[in-house]
Amino acid sequence: MVQAATEPAPEPDPLRERLLDAAARVFAAKGYSGTRIMDVVAEAGLSTGAVYGRFASKNELLREAVCSRSAARLRSDLERVAKVADLLVAGAMRAEPLSDSEAMQLEAYVAARREPEVAQALAEADEIFKNRAEVLLAAARRDGTLSLDVDPDAFLYFIRTVHLGLMAQRAASLAAPPGEGWAELIARIVAGFGPPSAGPGVAERG
Repeated sequence: MVQAATEPAPEPDPLRERLLDAAARVFAAKGYSGTRIMDVVAEAGLSTGAVYGRFASKNELLREAVCSRSAARLRSDLERVAKVADLLVAGAMRAEPLSDSEAMQLEAYVAARREPEVAQALAEADEIFKNRAEVLLAAARRDGTLSLDVDPDAFLYFIRTVHLGLMAQRAASLAAPPGEGWAELIARIVAGFGPPSAGPGVAERG
């Protein structure tokens, strides 16, 4: 299991989590332009005041939903693997239908092309992601997945780019090529982030 320091946990707010879960489901189903705050309220089974007491706008709700669900997935994934390299390879091999949080993220990227406020929300979410990804970077440095001479921002950009592309493929039910070719290619690419001596393939577990 990857051992990594975690952020101090914020004060629990069950209603906020309930709203974010509902927002992910509604944004995934209706997209940004098709979603109204009242849709989220109805999905969560709460009052309008519960939303506006925590989120100033639909834009802020989208940003927080994207950030919180991405961070939760990152923490969960890190707890399940021995090396960050394993996590990257496993992520590239996923073929199941998109989760609500993934569908919401994909819908947001599509909407950002025409909706400046969504593009701004994603830019803000990206900055938050970079701060929270320090846990991932620290673990990757420690276990040899990420060499010290690899730019961390370039590493994160690569991960996000591949993740977004794979979400689009999965949304269209387009599977990876049959056989071992795709897994071997991803393993070679991931190994390239590590020290040169690691050679092709995923570095050995420590």
